[in-house]
Amino acid sequence: MNYKEFEDHICRVYGLSRHMKRPRLQWTGKGKNNMDKLCSLDKCPKKFKPILSQSKFIKSDAIDEEGNLYEIRKYSEKQLKTYRLYSEPIIKVAPSRNKWKGGNPFFDAFKDKEEYNSFIENITTTKWWKRYSNIILDSITHSNRGIYCKDGFIPQSKLTFKWVINKGEFGNIFDGYNRLCIVFKLKDSVEEVIEFKKPKKSVLEFIKDLLR
Repeated sequence: MNYKEFEDHICRVYGLSRHMKRPRLQWTGKGKNNMDKLCSLDKCPKKFKPILSQSKFIKSDAIDEEGNLYEIRKYSEKQLKTYRLYSEPIIKVAPSRNKWKGGNPFFDAFKDKEEYNSFIENITTTKWWKRYSNIILDSITHSNRGIYCKDGFIPQSKLTFKWVINKGEFGNIFDGYNRLCIVFKLKDSVEEVIEFKKPKKSVLEFIKDLLR
């Protein structure tokens, strides 16, 4: 089955509803889009900062009757022994090829991939990145209860996440333009087989049941 069919299968079997939410960071600078804002700051990674109070961090594919959120990934337990792509990049350049270098400032903000990749690298050395990157990481990855995969439900407690600069080893990138993404895998300490079952109820869910 393809990816959408797999997601529909998980939702159908476990009584979940589709609930697509993706993180969206708001950035400093002036303009209608991120490239405009970046150019207004002279493409300086020290000035181009996320505004956390205006950003959205929820990431989910599905929701249950109690309002708990989940991600769905078409990976096996064996595949999750190594890091796999978890998120889209927080900022990217990926126009269609027929629009590239067409005089559109949104696509032509960087003269080439070397300049763009240098900008991405430099983001990770800024003071704001060292201060806020873990906050952003935790806010995104802990906005749901865990992940349904091919072999079972994996709670957050059994997963580890980190930032990487994806140069193509974790997923396709556009024409050599590297991407700053989140990857995840099973924690090394997880050895037992994961059973394919619904997650345990939270304390809040038990209280709700008692009050019904």
